[in-house]
Formats: sequence, structure tokens, C-alpha cells
Amino acid sequence: MLLHNRPRLAFTIAGIAVAFFLAAAQFGLLVGWINTLTALIRHARADLWVMAEQTPAFDYGTAIPRQRVNQARSVPGVAWAEGLFMGWNIWQRPDGRRINVELVGLDVSHRGGPWEMHAGELTSVRRSGVVIVDELFTAALGVRGIGDTVELIGQRAEIGGISRGVRTFTASPFVFTSIEQAIRYDRRYRDNEVTYVLAQCAPGADLPTVQAEMRRRLPHTEVLTTREFAVRSARYWMLETGVGITVVLTAALGLGVGAVIMSQTLFAITNDYLAHYAALRALGFHAPSLVACVLTQALLLGTAGIAGGTALFFLAARVSVRTSIPLETTPPVFAALVVASLATCLLASWLAMRTVLRLDPVSVFAR
Repeated sequence: MLLHNRPRLAFTIAGIAVAFFLAAAQFGLLVGWINTLTALIRHARADLWVMAEQTPAFDYGTAIPRQRVNQARSVPGVAWAEGLFMGWNIWQRPDGRRINVELVGLDVSHRGGPWEMHAGELTSVRRSGVVIVDELFTAALGVRGIGDTVELIGQRAEIGGISRGVRTFTASPFVFTSIEQAIRYDRRYRDNEVTYVLAQCAPGADLPTVQAEMRRRLPHTEVLTTREFAVRSARYWMLETGVGITVVLTAALGLGVGAVIMSQTLFAITNDYLAHYAALRALGFHAPSLVACVLTQALLLGTAGIAGGTALFFLAARVSVRTSIPLETTPPVFAALVVASLATCLLASWLAMRTVLRLDPVSVFAR
């Protein structure tokens, strides 16, 4: 029945593939955004983050006393602790255009900084007036290469290195320098303040125990694990700002489009072959057998469409690797999307199954 009208079969599979690709791309965009906005947190290689109370996300931290670094180091079970600065600043390109940037100040071990360099060395941030930007945003920042000079709120800055793969969710590029230089650029922090304290547990130390003790010793702060802080940042951007809800609704729309295409196609195919179904009923085929026939058609169409949509998605994901908005996924997310798509295909076959179940076998003799 499916192969009898091959052009219609091809268009149906293509429609389902596009619908699945739309849903996969939206969820891929969601996963890519979450990975982007938590990248600095995850790549810092820290177990615990100390921050001001009620900090909603990494991008919106507020000042805490720098003495919290030494207090964190004194907690039993802590291998190391160091500060991190995070603040918003204004970048002035050589042509005079101004751009909002996220300024990140690194401590002596450069925790929380770029994890891969395209050109230059990460240690260059220790030099006075030197900053590092990412290759994805060199054009937006008006940077051609190492040695270029720009201004941050009227203060001169020199490009000392170019990182790779440090994306931003806020459309404001990250700019890395030392904590001391970042405070001079910012002009709002005091010399004895930082935004975060990063700490790592010593081998064999119990993370919950160290976290509880650090909370007790560091008043008026929050102490979160890396996972907790990443989840909080993702929740803020995806739920409280409404961005994630929009993406999920668009993905659901893609699945709905696929369901409509599937239901209309199966209904049309079933109507074209009602005489065949009636003949089978007259020959003694039971209703479950005929329903299985319709479900098999739905699964075949759905599987073929999902395969085509999967190929389109991974092609798009490969193309987006070097862009500021990547399409990414995880095995659980993609498996759930495939299962949901197949379930949608089976649900879409409901109209066709109703037609078959209500069919009167006598109609074959009438014809």
C-alpha cells in the first residue's frame, strides 16, 4: 500500500523528516545554549563556588570580600581556593563603536578562564593592560590579532591572546584579564573584593562535609557545588527569562506538524484501500490484524522520516560547531525525542484505525 504511490510516499517521508529536524534543532539549540551559559562554570575545574547570597546566575554576581579566599583555604579538606572577578564593561573598538562585554578577572592559576587558546598564551593576562578575547568575536570587537589596542571605559587594553570556543549566551563577548586589572577597568569594585571564590577538595575529602563546613565559616555567602551553580544559572536563563519555554514550545510545534502530516497521509492511504481492508475482513481477518497493518505503516513512515531528520540535524550540528550558536545534543535528550516522535506517529494513525475498525465487510460484496 505504501509503495503503490511512490511520489506521495516520498513527500510524506520528507515532510516528517523536516518536522523532526525542526524539533531536533530546537532542542539542540536549547542544549547548546545551556552548555554555552554554563561552560565557564564547568571548565573551571572547581568543586565549590562561593558567592553573594541570592546570586541568580554566573553573569550577575556581586562583590564579596576577598578575604573569603583565605577563609575558604582554611577549611579542612580544601586543596586550593582562589578568586574570580565577573563584571560588565564597555569595549570601545578602534573605530569608536562601543560594545557591552563581560569582563572576567582571573587569579594566579587562571581558573575560570579559557580552556583552549587559538593564539598567544593564557599567562599573558598577568601583564599589565593585557586582555584575551575569543576568536568567534574578533570581528565584532574590531580585533585583527595579538597586539591590537582598544579601550575599556577609557582605559587602554592590549590583545595578548585569542581563545577558542568561549561562546556567550548574552551576546556580550567574554574578555579575560587578571583580577587586579579587571578591578581597575571596572571602577566599581574595591581592591579587596572579588565576585566568586573557587575551591577544590583535597583527594579523599568528602564534598558535602567540606561544603557544609565552608557554609558555616563563610557568613553572608552561598556555597554551591559546580553542578548546583550550573543548574541555577541554566534555570535562570531558560525559565525565568522565558527563553527556554519558547524553544520547547517551538519544538512541540514541530512534533505537531509531523503528527498532522502523518495522520493525513495514513488517512488518505486507508481510504484509497478500503476495499482491500473490507476484503480482508470478509476473509476472516480480525480487527487487531488490520490495526497492526495500519500501525506498521505508521512506524515505517515515522522511522524513515526520523532517519532523514537525524541526518539533517547532525549535518546542521557539524556546520554550527564554529558558530556562536551551536546545535548540540546528548544521548538521553535525542533518545527521548525519537521516542516522542514515534509515539506521535502512532497517535497520528488513530484516524486511520477508526476507519478500518468501523468498516463493514459486506461493502466488498456491494462493490
